Amino acid sequence: MAYHTKVLRLGGAVALSVFAAGASAGTVNLKFEGPSTGGSISSGKQVDITDVPLLSPVAKTGDTYAFGFNMNGGDALGDFLAWCLDLQYALDVNTPSPYSITDTPFSNSYGLYAGERARVQAVFDANYGTLDAGDADQAAGFQLALWEVLYDEDFNLSTGKFRATAESGILGFADGFLSAADGYGDGRKFKLTFFESTADPQRQNLVAASPVPLPASALLLLGGLGGLGGLSALRRRKRTA
Repeated sequence: MAYHTKVLRLGGAVALSVFAAGASAGTVNLKFEGPSTGGSISSGKQVDITDVPLLSPVAKTGDTYAFGFNMNGGDALGDFLAWCLDLQYALDVNTPSPYSITDTPFSNSYGLYAGERARVQAVFDANYGTLDAGDADQAAGFQLALWEVLYDEDFNLSTGKFRATAESGILGFADGFLSAADGYGDGRKFKLTFFESTADPQRQNLVAASPVPLPASALLLLGGLGGLGGLSALRRRKRTA
């Protein structure tokens, strides 16, 4: 059975700012530290995957826990939140596993081709800024949305090549995430970091996200606007005096 976890808001994503430095190391050991919803794996929400377009190994169908993974990448990466992009293999929840950080995922399993990667990016850009990964329904819905856009093109969990069912609360969030991603056109908001398993036997491939920093010009503009606001407040105080 595949295990998945949720994120605690963007707390885990902040740690991803060190990924650029860690990427040069080539291989990192990642350790699962529990679901993003807290507690044990069994405290998370389950979804029922009915169809996955995989041939070998046998696709993970049936009841599956869906949430974000609280992961630890040692001194290089620290603690961060990751999500599953791989239903062919299981995550090792007991022992650290070796992964490579790659810009060309995933050569060792299904995807990611250009169209699939673009859809995954849209799910993050459209939704991740407001996601509460500690909420079980939201986390399960977000994970379902990621699987849908990886394995299918129709942004619909009840039709096409990938299909799944779940509690109404989970499906409500998943449908909302997919709808927002399908019509998204507001630019890149998150940098995705892909982790490809190098373990033997192979483990699940993962993705994590960190906010795209504002360009220097935008920071200068915000600083200038902040300064103008401060001057206006100072003038108001002087007039009042």
